[in-house]
Amino acid sequence: VVGGSASRVVRGLARSVQAALRAVGAAGGGWALLAALRAATEATRSSSRQARAAEKRGEAADAVPQHVAVIMDGNRRFGRKAHGDTLSGHRAGGEKLRDFLEWCVEAGVGYLTVFAFSTENWKREKAEVDAMMRLFLTEVPKLGERTARLNVRVKFLCSDVAPLSPEVRAAISELEAASASCTGLVFSVCLSYGSRGEVATACRELAADVAAGRLRPEDIDESAISQRLLTSDLPDPDVLIRTSGERRLSNFLMYQLAYTELFFLDKHWPEVSREDLLDVFAQYGLRQRRFGR
Repeated sequence: VVGGSASRVVRGLARSVQAALRAVGAAGGGWALLAALRAATEATRSSSRQARAAEKRGEAADAVPQHVAVIMDGNRRFGRKAHGDTLSGHRAGGEKLRDFLEWCVEAGVGYLTVFAFSTENWKREKAEVDAMMRLFLTEVPKLGERTARLNVRVKFLCSDVAPLSPEVRAAISELEAASASCTGLVFSVCLSYGSRGEVATACRELAADVAAGRLRPEDIDESAISQRLLTSDLPDPDVLIRTSGERRLSNFLMYQLAYTELFFLDKHWPEVSREDLLDVFAQYGLRQRRFGR
C-alpha cells in the first residue's frame, strides 16, 4: 500500500515513463529514448523533492514553541510615520500586544515574555517617559480584561522598581493578584527591566548567602544563578522575536537566551500580523536545535 507523498511520487513516475514512451514513438531512435528517460528521471527527482518539502512544511506548521520572548521595537517610529507623534505609536503598540497575546494563546504557546520598558528607557526625555507611564496606567485595565477572558496569568519582571511611581506599582500588583488563579498561558511583562541589573542582583544574593554560611562558593553553578533570577519559575525562551529591523538583544534576558532561536522582523511592532507570528513558528519548526550536542 502506498500513500501520501510516496503515492504522488509513484504517480509522477508513471506519468514520466508514459511521456518517455510517447516521445520514443514520435521521434524514434536511441537518442530520443535516452533523452526521454533522462527527462523522466529528472521529473521523478523533482516530484520527490517537492514531496519532502511538503512534509517538512507540514511538520513545521505543527511546531509551536513553548516559550516566546518579544522585543517590541519600533512604536515611536511607527507613531511618527503613521500619526505624527510618538505617543500614538505606544498606544498602537499596546493594542497590538493584546492581539499578539491572543494569537499566542490560540496557537498553544505556554509562556510569553515581552520587553515593555527597559532601565535604559528612563534616560529618555522626562515628558515622554511621564506620558508613557500615564498611558501604561490606562492600558493595564484593558490588558486585565483580555487576560481574564483568556485565562492568562500575568507577571511583571522589574529589575529596578525604584523609579516606578506608587500608582504604577499598585496597578502592577492588582493585575498580578487578579490573574493569580488563572491556569493558562503565563504572560511576563518586563518593566523597568535590564538583564545586567538582574544578573548583578543574583550575584549579590549569592555573595550574601556565602557570607552568611548558607552556601559554599564551590556550590555556585548555573542552577544557583538561575534560581535567583526573576525568571526562576519560567523555562528559557525557545524563540525570540525582535521587530523594527534591529538585530541586537538590548539588555533583554541575556542569560536566558543562550540557546534561543532568534528571529528579526523588518516591521515596526504595531505592524506585526498573525501571519508574521505563524511564519516565525513555521521557520522555528524547520530549525534543528542541538544545544551544543
